[in-house]
Amino acid sequence: MDPSDGHDPSNETDYPTEQTPFLRKGPHPPPKPPFTPKPTSQQLWPTLLTVASLALLFNMGMHISAAPSLAILQGIICRNYYEKGVTDGLGPGGLGGSGGGGGGGGLSFEDDRCKIGPVQSEVAEVSAWKDVFEILPAVALAIPWGVLTDRIGRKKVLLLALFGLLLNEAWARLVYRFSDIFPVRAVWFGGLFQAIGAGSTSFASIAYVLVADVCPAEKRSTAFGYLLASTIISRLIFVPVGGYLISIDVWLAMWIGYLVEVLGFVVAAVFVKETLPVAAASDPSSPSQSEPLTGADNTDSSTTDSTKKPQTVKEHVEHYLEKAKEAGTWMLQNPKIVLLLICFWLYMMGEQAEMLLMIQYASKRLGWSFGKASLLPSLGALTNLLTLIILLPFLSVLLSPSSPYFPSLPSLRMSEPRKDTLLAQVFATFLTLGCFLIAVPIPHFSFLASGEVLYSAGAAFVCTYGAASVGRPVAAGLFGAGLRLGEGDKNGDGMAWMGLPFAVSGLMFGVIVGVVGFGGFGREVVRETMVGEEEGLGVDGEGEEGVRERYRD
Repeated sequence: MDPSDGHDPSNETDYPTEQTPFLRKGPHPPPKPPFTPKPTSQQLWPTLLTVASLALLFNMGMHISAAPSLAILQGIICRNYYEKGVTDGLGPGGLGGSGGGGGGGGLSFEDDRCKIGPVQSEVAEVSAWKDVFEILPAVALAIPWGVLTDRIGRKKVLLLALFGLLLNEAWARLVYRFSDIFPVRAVWFGGLFQAIGAGSTSFASIAYVLVADVCPAEKRSTAFGYLLASTIISRLIFVPVGGYLISIDVWLAMWIGYLVEVLGFVVAAVFVKETLPVAAASDPSSPSQSEPLTGADNTDSSTTDSTKKPQTVKEHVEHYLEKAKEAGTWMLQNPKIVLLLICFWLYMMGEQAEMLLMIQYASKRLGWSFGKASLLPSLGALTNLLTLIILLPFLSVLLSPSSPYFPSLPSLRMSEPRKDTLLAQVFATFLTLGCFLIAVPIPHFSFLASGEVLYSAGAAFVCTYGAASVGRPVAAGLFGAGLRLGEGDKNGDGMAWMGLPFAVSGLMFGVIVGVVGFGGFGREVVRETMVGEEEGLGVDGEGEEGVRERYRD
């Protein structure tokens, strides 16, 4: 661009942003932002369909493998446990019985002798720490990979992330298949592969970015809803499918799940289109379509240095650390934000008593096979889906100020802050009651099913991702502690205490209900303009105007 036209592409503060002062310095009028073509439906729907299909395929593969991988892990740990003490005819490399991967005819994958406390405790521990070691590399490297996503393109980083996920899944199958060679805890090292492309973290974020790049702002919530629905539908259908395949051949389920994930990678490689602007992808040093242009009247070197866009990974990390420091200072000045963060932390801690642990818990408490126990997460997914598409929208409309329902009950008409607060309390109460019902030490399906329905309805209101690296091993530790506490009861099977992780989760959700209810949330902020010496406003009481904020319930 010709410098004589008053624009300097090295400065990005020239067209109006939320930090631009109302009164500009210099004679030049503010230039218009660069033209960016508006996304069209011709771009949106092919991209949305491709990304939703990709998410469905990868979730399908993982959900098909969920119950079978738990069954194989239990079988390996059970075999090792009895080989240490009692020789029970178990051959190396696999278990006998249905779906066994090797010789020996002593124990099947779901032998009742594998339901004892020490075996179940170790299964929960190995599974939980496997999840942790898969999350940590992805979270730790999310920022640098995110920077590369904006520089080299979405698709390249997406393919790297999916490749890392495939290597991680392949490693788990290798360890399980050759368990006579690898110790079972070697499965934890598979998480290192998720450092490639930041694994599941990049996969989830790039999926939404790909859609956001081509989706008009007013349609994004609907488009994102389709992506979320693909995940829920996968869990609804394919967790029990994987459970059923255990009865045929447990390794058949594992390989079908993996091949579906490989198919997802092929779909990404062939059909996903790059959505990063071509100029930004081909020349990272040049301003992209999303970068503003600036005027020559803002050429002060200090301003340019302080506002220039970070270029290197180091500069991006330093930039994010500085922003995090500023955010931390701001949060300390706003205690309600700290309370909300505590709520999210407690939610994620409590939420980890789910899916695989639920399958293991139901199998132990009710004496079910893993295939039958996998129906519970499917029931939860159905409840989650119905809550999102029916219950939550209905309650939101019912409590809104312009609701057409029950005009004779004005108490149902609420401001947006009050409505959101009430809904948060209601759904957190669902979470609390659901966990306590699951934890009830009565081996009856109705308690587990009712608890799963309430829990899943409550979980539909809260979508967050964090603290999982702490929550999963804590839940597993509580499960093992419950089994150990129950070893002294008359049955010796830990029935009275094995619901401990769900009970603790219920307490955490109960704390959330209290914090939201008594933390002063949901009150409207009313701004009042005050003139003169009222409330000590103004300089020397000369009629200066001031603004006072107060809360209104």
